Amino acid sequence: MRSGLVSLLVNEATVSAIVGSRVYVTRAPQQAAYPHLIITQMGTEENKSLDQTSGLRFITFDIDCKAQTSVGAETLANAVRTFIDDYTGTAGSFTVGAVLLGGESDDYESPTDGSDKGVYVVTLDVQIQYNP
Repeated sequence: MRSGLVSLLVNEATVSAIVGSRVYVTRAPQQAAYPHLIITQMGTEENKSLDQTSGLRFITFDIDCKAQTSVGAETLANAVRTFIDDYTGTAGSFTVGAVLLGGESDDYESPTDGSDKGVYVVTLDVQIQYNP
């Protein structure tokens, strides 16, 4: 489902206008340009049907919206949130039944190179329901 989520976000016009193809899984390259997205899988839950066959699968992701300004991070988060909230349809080779937004948090990552340029982050918690 990670690859499906990456495909979904990269191919959405409003999001890709901001990040291009800079959507990464788990971590971005050290010199990645900003703004960009980092998708981290936080957990999964399998729901069996009554006849014990595979049923819905729930997968939870954090989507980190990173930019060099707080306004940039918030603009990116708004684009992702507006698009993905309650999304149904295809995501790569997966069929999504629903996307539910959970919490949202803001953060600031201090610079590690001695400069005064840190990174602003808005993290969106999303749960995706789909049939495996």
